[in-house]
Amino acid sequence: MRKARLKGLKIRQLTKSMKEKSLIPINKIGQRLRDIREAVGMTQKQMAKRLKVSQSAISQIEENRETSSLGTILKIAQTLGCEIMGAAVSKESLESIIKKRAEIAAQKTLNRTFATMAMEKQTPSDDAYKYQLKKLIEELIENPGPELWEE
Repeated sequence: MRKARLKGLKIRQLTKSMKEKSLIPINKIGQRLRDIREAVGMTQKQMAKRLKVSQSAISQIEENRETSSLGTILKIAQTLGCEIMGAAVSKESLESIIKKRAEIAAQKTLNRTFATMAMEKQTPSDDAYKYQLKKLIEELIENPGPELWEE
């Protein structure tokens, strides 16, 4: 009786989460698919047979031990009557990422330029360096491109 109540609670929680389209980290997708499979009463063997893959492949996917193609994950979800929705979320704003990369790229560019000028005994002042750095950062932020990611 207690086991049935726990299963019912799990089904309600999963249903609520799915209805609300709650996001989960991609590294938890296998666990979510397993939870849904178990909630609907399907075994790994039954899932594998429907998808024409081995049961161990399903096990590895559910335990996030195997890197699976998006196609396989979509097929598993479809077999369970679900769909996979994705979202790319950033830990910080895109503006902040661009600004940090622009600062790094601008410093590298100016350091190379100023090193060459120093060899020619034409080293500009610190104020000139700071001014040029600020201008270059602003330009890179205004028009971000691949130069932000050059190593």
